[in-house]
Amino acid sequence: MGRIGKIRRHILACERGMAALEFVLLAPALLMLAFAIIVYSFYFSAQMGIRHAASEGARAAMAGLGSAERTTLATTRASQVLASYGSLLSANGGPTVTTSAAGTGTFKVLISYNMLGSPIMRYGRFIPLPASTITASAVVTNGSY
Repeated sequence: MGRIGKIRRHILACERGMAALEFVLLAPALLMLAFAIIVYSFYFSAQMGIRHAASEGARAAMAGLGSAERTTLATTRASQVLASYGSLLSANGGPTVTTSAAGTGTFKVLISYNMLGSPIMRYGRFIPLPASTITASAVVTNGSY
């Protein structure tokens, strides 16, 4: 066995630096997974905030006697709920609240929010994300049972 064979056997048997090599190969994937979890948690929190504001706005609209009063109550309550989420729902001017009579005896609150201006969406472009526009609506009946 020649000198080249001994060197080859020594290189193949050497395990120094294996931990560093494994770290170099696995760290990017693990860091990307951790970042994806953070990005999705912000996205789902924003989605829950939009849904919460729509349902609270619709619930507040039930107390109104007329369409104008229902609109004021729903918009005010939905805005209060959205404001409680702070900077999570403040990019691009914040969500838009739309109210309307949805049909005979019903009232609809629709909230839409475009998250494209949100910092979390800007930094999360390397992972697949759901649609950047979140919408939620709630419909309640006017009057009694």
